[in-house]
Amino acid sequence: MRYRIAGLLALLLCAASAQAQFITDPARATAARDTILHEALLLRQRAEQTTRVFVTNARRRQKRIVISGTVDPALLAPTSTSGPTRPVPPRIRWQHVTHYRRNGRVQERFRIWLSSNIVLDERRLNGTVLWLSVPAQYSAAMGLPLRHRGFYLRTGYLLYDKDVYVLPPPVQ
Repeated sequence: MRYRIAGLLALLLCAASAQAQFITDPARATAARDTILHEALLLRQRAEQTTRVFVTNARRRQKRIVISGTVDPALLAPTSTSGPTRPVPPRIRWQHVTHYRRNGRVQERFRIWLSSNIVLDERRLNGTVLWLSVPAQYSAAMGLPLRHRGFYLRTGYLLYDKDVYVLPPPVQ
C-alpha cells in the first residue's frame, strides 16, 4: 500500500512539474514498459555477472535471506589508459533480499548502488514486478549502453524518460 501511494505521488508530481499529459496508447505504453523491464534486467545481470565474491546469510529454514556483492571493476568495460594514471572506477554494490512469509508469499527486493546513488530498485511479489525504478542514467559506469530511465508500478502507471503512460489493464 505504501508503495502505491508513494509511486502515484511521484508520478503525479513529475507529470505536474513537466506539465505532461498521461499517454494512454496501449502499444506505446507496452513498448515503454518492456524497454524499462529489459534495461533493469540488463543492469541486474551485469551486476551479478561481474561480482566475484557473494556474501550471504542463508542458512537452513531462514525466513529472510540477504545476498550482496560488490562489482569487480576489472570485469567491467575497459577504461582508457591514455596517461600515467587510470581513473578510479566508482564503487558499485548490490543487494538481493528475499522474505519467505508464512502465508506462502515470497517478497524480493533487488538494489544496485553506484557510490551512494541508487541505480536500480526492484521489488517483486511471487515473481511479479510490483515496483521498478531506474532513476538515472548511470549505465556507463557499468559498461552498458542503456539510454532510458523510468519508474514502473504494477497498478498500471509508468514514467518513461519524461512521459507518463497509463498501461492497459491485464487481460483476465
